[in-house]
Amino acid sequence: MSGRASSRWPRRVERGGISWVTLLLFAILFGGGYLAWVWLPLQFDDYAVKQVVRDYMNQAIKNADDEGLRRSMVEKIRSLAQIDGVDHAGRPLRVPAISLDERQVVWERDASAQPTTLRIAFEYERQVVYPLIDRSDVKVFEVDLKQDLTRADWGPAR
Repeated sequence: MSGRASSRWPRRVERGGISWVTLLLFAILFGGGYLAWVWLPLQFDDYAVKQVVRDYMNQAIKNADDEGLRRSMVEKIRSLAQIDGVDHAGRPLRVPAISLDERQVVWERDASAQPTTLRIAFEYERQVVYPLIDRSDVKVFEVDLKQDLTRADWGPAR
C-alpha cells in the first residue's frame, strides 16, 4: 500500500529554479574574483618592493656607501615590473611599472642613535586599470621602513 500523496507544492530546487540567494552568492563570487584579478598583481608588486627595500637595509649593515645602495635599490625596484607604454613618437615600448626616482627616496642613517638605525621611506604611484568597465585609477603606495644596523653577535668564532 502506498502512502498518502502530498498536497503541497514541490520545492523550488526540485523545479530547477534559482533562488535570490544563489544569484547573490554568484555576484559576490564574480565581484571578488574580478577585484582579485585587478588588485592582486599590484599587491604582489608592493610586497616585492618592500622585500627589495629590506634586502638593501640588510646590505647597509656592512656597506656604508649609502648613495650607491640607494641607486642600486631604485634600479632594482624599477626593474621589478614592466608595463606597455608609448614613447614621444607614439611607438609602443615597455616602461617600468614603478617609476621611482632617487630624489623621492628618503634614506636616513642615524649613527647617533643606539643602536644605529636606517630609515627608508618613499611613495610611488601605480595605475589601476579595470578592464571590463574601461576605467582606470591611480593608487599611491607608501613604503616607510626602519631597521637597526647592529651586526649580529654569534659568539666567539670556532
